[in-house]
Amino acid sequence: MAHKRLIILTLVGISIGLGITLSIYKFQEPKGIVYKETTAEDVLNKNQKIGGDFSLIDHHGKLVSTSEYRGKILLIYFGYTYCPDVCPMALEHITKALKMLGKDRDKIGVFFISVDPTRDTCEILKLYSTNFDPNIVMLTGSEEALQDAMSKYKIYAKKEIKEGFSDYLIDHTSVVYVVGPDGAYVTNFAHSTVPEKIKTILLNQLKTLLKTNH
Repeated sequence: MAHKRLIILTLVGISIGLGITLSIYKFQEPKGIVYKETTAEDVLNKNQKIGGDFSLIDHHGKLVSTSEYRGKILLIYFGYTYCPDVCPMALEHITKALKMLGKDRDKIGVFFISVDPTRDTCEILKLYSTNFDPNIVMLTGSEEALQDAMSKYKIYAKKEIKEGFSDYLIDHTSVVYVVGPDGAYVTNFAHSTVPEKIKTILLNQLKTLLKTNH
C-alpha cells in the first residue's frame, strides 16, 4: 500500500509540475521551430547599417533606452513569449552564460524585445521574466516604437497560422545582437549558441571594454 501511495503521489507531483510549466509558457503544442534564419551578416552584405538607439517600455512599465547602457555590453534579442521553443532556448542559454560570468555579469545588459505587442503586455512579460536571469529586461511598446527598433536591427517578423496550432505563431529573425559600450553594433550569434560559447563571446567583449577604460 505504501508503495502504491508513493507512485500516486509521484504522478500527482508530475502533473502539477507540468501544469505550472504550461501556465508559464502559455502555449506549447505542438512543438516546432518557427523562425527566419537571418544573420546580421546577411544585412551587412547589402551595405546596410545595423544598430542605433531606441526607447521602449519594460516589464515594470518604465521607459528604457539603449542609451542608458553606455559603458556596458548589451545583448539584444527580438522574440515573443508565446514562442514554443526558439525564444526560451535563447534566453535560457543567455541566463546560463551570465551565471558563469560571476561578478562580471553586472557589466552585461540584455534586452528581450517582443515582436508580439498584442499578446505580450507588461504583465505577461513580467511573469515570463521570472523564468530567466534578472538582468534580462523584457521590452514592449507601441507599434511605431517597436517598428523603429526592428528597422534599426533589420528584424523580420510575420504572423503565421500553422495547421494544428491553437493560435498564431510569429516567423521572426532569431539572432542575438551584441552591442558595444559605445552603443555600436559589434557582432551577433544564433539563438542556439551554447552557454559556454556565449560566455566566451562576452568575455572577449569585456576584455575590450577593460582595455578601453585604461
